[in-house]
Amino acid sequence: MNWTLPGLLLGAVMIALINAGVFQAGNVPSIVPRLVALISVIYIIPSVFAFPTAWFLSTGRTRLLKNSTIDIYKKKIVYHKAEKLVMSKPRYNVYSVTQLRSVDVRRGYYILHGSVTNETSGGSSSELRIPVAFDNMNLILEKSRYR
Repeated sequence: MNWTLPGLLLGAVMIALINAGVFQAGNVPSIVPRLVALISVIYIIPSVFAFPTAWFLSTGRTRLLKNSTIDIYKKKIVYHKAEKLVMSKPRYNVYSVTQLRSVDVRRGYYILHGSVTNETSGGSSSELRIPVAFDNMNLILEKSRYR
């Protein structure tokens, strides 16, 4: 969205300039209307389609994060991840992390290394990726032995 918003604003300015008659023949060199058309095709028109798409996707992700929760116990971390909304009710996957060995702090998420169990489907793995979107994320760092 940060890349497409300037394209929308530039498009609005170009429409205003065209309606004001700035690009009429004789007022500007002949290369300027061609340059305006090229910028419109390359940047402005894709921005018109990409901005609503990016906004819709980010809103959906935010809605899923609001429905997700983390419970931190003495020897276990339980992450209730809202995978998708079905009939405006979230469908959850429940992950539990025991024997937390380390936490990798990345931009926007933590990677927990330990014994991870998907309690919904019964699978297991050695790491879990949790977005940094919850209030008690500092407690996860305190529970890890090595950072």
